[in-house]
Amino acid sequence: MPGRAFEHVADRLQRSFYDSTFRIQQMPQLISEFRDSALRTASPAQERAVIWSLLSRIPATHLGLLSRSSYSALINEIQGSAHPMLGLQLLRIEDRYFATMVLTGGPADSAGIRPWDEIVAIDARSPTESPRLDWRSDDAHLGDERDPPTYGLVAELGDTVHFTVADEPGRTRDLWVTARSYSALRASVRSLRQFHVDGVRIGYVHWWYMHNRGLPDMLTKGLQGPLKASDALVLDLRGRGGSGKTVSDLLGLLAGGLGQRFRGPIVALVDRQTRSAKEMFAFELRAQGLARLVGEPTAGAVVGMDFDEVGDSAILMFPESAVLPYTERLELKPTDPDVAVPWGGPYSGASDPILEAGLNEAVRLVRSPWRHQ
Repeated sequence: MPGRAFEHVADRLQRSFYDSTFRIQQMPQLISEFRDSALRTASPAQERAVIWSLLSRIPATHLGLLSRSSYSALINEIQGSAHPMLGLQLLRIEDRYFATMVLTGGPADSAGIRPWDEIVAIDARSPTESPRLDWRSDDAHLGDERDPPTYGLVAELGDTVHFTVADEPGRTRDLWVTARSYSALRASVRSLRQFHVDGVRIGYVHWWYMHNRGLPDMLTKGLQGPLKASDALVLDLRGRGGSGKTVSDLLGLLAGGLGQRFRGPIVALVDRQTRSAKEMFAFELRAQGLARLVGEPTAGAVVGMDFDEVGDSAILMFPESAVLPYTERLELKPTDPDVAVPWGGPYSGASDPILEAGLNEAVRLVRSPWRHQ
């Protein structure tokens, strides 16, 4: 029935949207602008497009429509649980699709797909036409320049998917990726390593998500193992967000006190997709004088989210509550880095300018008589 999902979304937002002033004064009129269009839709996909347009007009983040598979994957990642995956997402720029969130040690990474490789075809079909391309899962309100359209890929355990990949325009290679049970938490463990730059030992970890369990223990064990005797740390916070439950525990391992596990200079890498709990963590690292931020302005997306099933296999993601004191300070207010470096972008391959700048900043801090300044 046309309009049913739209009305469910409208009702939920009018009851539960976190900003009571906007919810009461402006939400009803905004919903009325889109109601007739929703009633005239001829398919669930058309109705979802109308709902997306509505969500894009609401001044808040964490607004979107997720498929069941995208929702399930997100919940698994927040919990740090393994689930069947191909180990990458796709990011659309000017109607081309590029590999992003290529998890360290995951199926795509192991098969040879690199960040910013163009995904030319999936099983010999363009990504747009592939049944494996899931719904877009980025923020409806944030512009595509700041938060480009992002898509998961649908695969069952054991599925083998044929990717045609280009590392530069027109130069393609064929790769086969088999879906297996994996997690972003495991990818973070696999990312632990120590760089040696100009005689300086720099520990590195990429926290793909801020999980609600596992990260503090992983960092503690990492500092006793692969990161042992590091002169500096680089914490890679690029990519999506996660749960804020672990932020204070991680800060306790890095700040002064009985729980402190590392006392050297720290650099945090951020980009336009750094959001939510990662933004909270980055904000505190700098506010407490614990780290320098290197990379791009963050997303400006810090608010408590909730979910609601709205019909036609769609799940509404929406901001349900403020996260004190961070929402007032950070929501729709990107955090600028201390050292500005743009991300590599399409076809950048093995080049990672933000990481390179972060390592250089770590060396500078180790050798500086005024550390953390």
